[in-house]
Amino acid sequence: MQRQTYTSLQLKEIFHLEFLRWLARKLKPDYYALKGGVNLRFFYQSLRYSMDMDIDVRVINVSALCDIVMKILRSLSFQESLKPFGINKITLSDMAKAKQAQTTQRFKIHLITAAAEGHFAKIEFSRRGFKGEVTVEPISNAILREYKLAPLVVPHYSADSAIAQKIEALVTRSIIQARDIFDLYILTSQLDYPESKEIKINGAKLMKANDNLLEVGFEQFRDTVISYLSTEDQQVYSSANIWDEIKLRVSNFIEGLQKQ
Repeated sequence: MQRQTYTSLQLKEIFHLEFLRWLARKLKPDYYALKGGVNLRFFYQSLRYSMDMDIDVRVINVSALCDIVMKILRSLSFQESLKPFGINKITLSDMAKAKQAQTTQRFKIHLITAAAEGHFAKIEFSRRGFKGEVTVEPISNAILREYKLAPLVVPHYSADSAIAQKIEALVTRSIIQARDIFDLYILTSQLDYPESKEIKINGAKLMKANDNLLEVGFEQFRDTVISYLSTEDQQVYSSANIWDEIKLRVSNFIEGLQKQ
């Protein structure tokens, strides 16, 4: 039987899924929480794939976490679990240069295929405190079914918390990111907002977020978001008019929060 081939984005997603499976065997669920784009992809039907996986951690210290992660990545059994998907080997960047600080621990990985192609991925752990509600749930069956993977339960941030985090990012980033706007569009398109009473953000921040999102042009969206969609979805979203509609929907949502 011919092996199914996967895109670079899918290979990174497979790596993220299998790493989370192994991490769940090593860390208690109340020690960590999946956040960012991977959280949205695995739990909230996001169309956007992610090169990086971001996780908040607490309790476990820097050296202990580094030891756990390195043992997973170097494990022959873990690497064998990736081979059915065409990932023949994983290599790590120079750990002497990798950031291993109290607030941030970063691991850069290259996924090497049978065709000797390299695909870059990154896992980043943060210790800046948990920000919002964490729930422990199974990853979407639609994601797992695509790769014929077994069920996987992971602690992650709730939709309300993910929305609050994305709005905070729109306010605080030195460079406004189109992906934050697109992620808010995804979240608010599938859930009954702004009726939710769980999102509490002060009016000044909401006003700043609304002003900032309107500044992001289609070129940045095209260059930093569209390339992380599937080929089919790229065709749907490759339009300046669609980007304007996305910004309008998010702006209307934020204005609704201001009226609560």
